[in-house]
Amino acid sequence: MKFIAIAILIFALSGCASTKSISLSPSQEYAVSVQSSLFDTLRIDSNETSLFRNGKFIGFIRVEPVPREIPSTSDFLSKLRSDSESETVETSSLSFSSGFKGFSAKYRNYLTGYLVNEEHPDSILIFSFPEEEFDKIAGSISPGI
Repeated sequence: MKFIAIAILIFALSGCASTKSISLSPSQEYAVSVQSSLFDTLRIDSNETSLFRNGKFIGFIRVEPVPREIPSTSDFLSKLRSDSESETVETSSLSFSSGFKGFSAKYRNYLTGYLVNEEHPDSILIFSFPEEEFDKIAGSISPGI
């Protein structure tokens, strides 16, 4: 009887978890919410969180410092965008009303976003996910905790 109660509880909790968003805050400047159904494993390195499902790589969230020698955040993003463009990579602006600016680069079926928090422009958030998940994840970005 105890086993059946535990099994029902685990089933109920796993059902709830599949639709819940998990907020990941890789720094004080950024937080990103990702549907828990998208991944089942996280690998956390010093500045990068990689997400996996069934042992396959799904995407990553990384924070990098903006080089100090760059005169402005806009110059940095422009240079990064121009360096990212190629025959196989198309870029487009990302617009956020919440104080972030940046762009995305599409390669095959993945989009990689490059965002700077305008209040704290000393670091850049880089995140990459499948194209069908990208807009939902990008729309969840907020200041970190």
